[in-house]
Amino acid sequence: MGRQLIIIKIGGSVLTDKSQVKSAFRQKIARQLIAQIVQAQKKARFDLILVHGAGAYPHYLTTKYRLDEGFAGRQSAKGFALVKNELFKLNDFFRNECLKRGLIVCTVQPSALIVTSSGKIKRFHTEFIESLLKIDIVPLLMGDDSIDEVKGISMLSGDQIVAYLGRKFKADKIIYVSDVQGIFDKNPKLNKDAKLIKVINRKNLKSVLGNIEILNKRDASGEMKGKILAIAANLSGFDVRIVSGLSGSYLRDVLLGRDAGTSISF
Repeated sequence: MGRQLIIIKIGGSVLTDKSQVKSAFRQKIARQLIAQIVQAQKKARFDLILVHGAGAYPHYLTTKYRLDEGFAGRQSAKGFALVKNELFKLNDFFRNECLKRGLIVCTVQPSALIVTSSGKIKRFHTEFIESLLKIDIVPLLMGDDSIDEVKGISMLSGDQIVAYLGRKFKADKIIYVSDVQGIFDKNPKLNKDAKLIKVINRKNLKSVLGNIEILNKRDASGEMKGKILAIAANLSGFDVRIVSGLSGSYLRDVLLGRDAGTSISF
């Protein structure tokens, strides 16, 4: 492809309020993020893959229908279909905003290209994604539910998709857009004295993980701890950044090579 390839994962907690079961699409936030990408594209030439999270309601439905346990009959089928419907709605909202603002994207449904086995990607037919990149169209993927060879059905996270595509296409940079400005030593939503950790690497990984305070199993800090471990396991050797998507122009800054958020490299 020649040009630098950047993968952006926009968290479901950015496009929706995941503290609510049913959250409205955050149109204003989406528009701001899209504007930052378009501004960066005018100043620097790069190929781009976009992935967004599932958002609030699909997570609720996944729990309600116990989809993480696999296929268990008609109720599982109903839950699978309902989750898919909500995923398409969120993707439609976001894609329409992209196209209105000059970001040329094309939705790529992950579960149409991916087969999982026990929740892990076994096959991923990426030819369509590569073809889109060659004609300057941004592939737009999302967290999804998939057909699984062992469990029948499985949840397919946006993070899994990002890690696979990052390795497959040898991405030059991977940016996670979050509802917080990087990795902190404790939950910044609850602690005003939380300190941003600007760099995470093999030298300080152990101390960083040891210092992250987790209040309960649903604590956002716990989710971040898991994200760090997943990046260390799946994206070693890649330039990874975590920035906030709820305020500032941090996404644009990182796209243009400026410093923002937390830099992670192993």
